[in-house]
Amino acid sequence: MRGRPVEPHDESRPLLRPGLGLTCLAVLLAMAGGCTREAIFVRETPHGGLVSYPFQTDVEVLASSGRREAFQLIAEKCPNGSRMIREGEIPKVSQAADRAWRGQMGTDRLWGIQFVCE
Repeated sequence: MRGRPVEPHDESRPLLRPGLGLTCLAVLLAMAGGCTREAIFVRETPHGGLVSYPFQTDVEVLASSGRREAFQLIAEKCPNGSRMIREGEIPKVSQAADRAWRGQMGTDRLWGIQFVCE
């Protein structure tokens, strides 16, 4: 099989500009970091749902950026207002699975906010 002859690489000319790889990596990491959300819909219905966000300490429940994001999601879902039905900690895994893994399932806990739109 014949093709184009491969030209030898000129060592005086780098394949990529110096620092370009690091710049690309930094841009990709920044984009990925900017796209992640802490709050997510666990369950969404036509007139409400359940939003959750991770927390580690009890102080973070009310003061975390995840809580602010959760209320932003609720406001987007319910532009005319909403009513909170219930909120509290949501188990991430079953107790049996946590015992089997001897507590290795992670330290983050989940807080949930169940709501209905007005």
